[in-house]
Amino acid sequence: MKNHFLFTAFLFFALILTQTSNAGDITGKVLYQGDVNRPIGSVLVTLKNIENNTIKTYITQNDGSYQFTDLSSGNYVVTGATSIAASGVTYYDATLVFLHLAGFIKFTPIQLMAADVNGSGNVTWGDYTLIVKHILKGTPFPAGPWKFESATFPLSNLKTVGIDPTSLGGTCSGDVGGTFVPQLYNTPAMPLALEGEINVTSGESFTSRILTQNALSITGAGLIINYPSDLLQIESVEFKGADYEYDIADGQIRLVWGNPNSSPLDFGEGETLITIHGVTTSAFQPGMNASISLDGNTSLMSTSNTEITNLKFASPIIKYGKQSLRLNNYPNPFTNSTKLTIFSPEAGNATVEVYNTSGQLVKKISMGVVNAGYREVDLDASQMSKGNYFCKLRIQSESSESTNTIRIVNAK
Repeated sequence: MKNHFLFTAFLFFALILTQTSNAGDITGKVLYQGDVNRPIGSVLVTLKNIENNTIKTYITQNDGSYQFTDLSSGNYVVTGATSIAASGVTYYDATLVFLHLAGFIKFTPIQLMAADVNGSGNVTWGDYTLIVKHILKGTPFPAGPWKFESATFPLSNLKTVGIDPTSLGGTCSGDVGGTFVPQLYNTPAMPLALEGEINVTSGESFTSRILTQNALSITGAGLIINYPSDLLQIESVEFKGADYEYDIADGQIRLVWGNPNSSPLDFGEGETLITIHGVTTSAFQPGMNASISLDGNTSLMSTSNTEITNLKFASPIIKYGKQSLRLNNYPNPFTNSTKLTIFSPEAGNATVEVYNTSGQLVKKISMGVVNAGYREVDLDASQMSKGNYFCKLRIQSESSESTNTIRIVNAK
């Protein structure tokens, strides 16, 4: 009788162990900065026990979901990692870190995690410097391209009922403002209309511009301009603001200017945002076109330290074509003077004429005979009234006459 009792007790105890050995399933989602509308796919979610031993792994679906099944009771930790390309870091993020460190705004926990790009555990001015450097040169962050939250939770006998320990948040390092779109694996491109054209042959120098199509007043800029490096070699750029920095590498022009303490920089409609000097490569052949574009991580900050979103720009397309007479100026608008850049495909007698909108000649520069190629001329506008003008370049050779006219704006 005693042995029968012991056997029955043993079976009962074994049944309890069997019921609790598989406590349940764990399900959840990995979301970009906790946003249910931005799930992150292709994330390696790792399930560990409280002793930090890996139990299972799972790669999230496109909807960010993951699942671990047939788990025993215990305490668990989940965290994530991914090899997908990070993005979303703009000058807006640098401005947010600046304002946070200056005490004007307070970050959420996920923003603190994104801003700590050096991995020190705190947000410091060193993080601000690293974000600006990343915008300027694309340098990687010491903390790595991605950061993920971790969640710790207990799992008891749930009879295989799944639980969501909490959605797991992830963020690209430096993307404090949360602009990255995981489904696209990038940030939306900045609109840039193609207006006008520049005709050049292979191995020929050119000057192109990005023009504003609406008035702007900015205190900071992080410009990232993409160009086809197999067709164009960019040599230098010019920007209206003082103390700007730029870098040219790997098919991108990166320029940084200003901070929240900078005096506003004003641009009128149709004014040059940036001037680009370059030369076409030997790969630029008949029938080819080349154009530049504004990367989605381009950012301009308003005087209220918010990102300007209603931006519209235009730039000419660069086409393979016969060398032609060209005239450009910088800056535009200008005060007192502006520099004219002239290209003539042949030698001839050169004259620059400036007319007001009524068609009256207000200034004339006789340059004499010029050789084929580039040259620069300073236009003194100190005696010209404020307003719009038309500047005409005329080249007369023995057999022909060529002209080119541009609009210039005296802003004084």
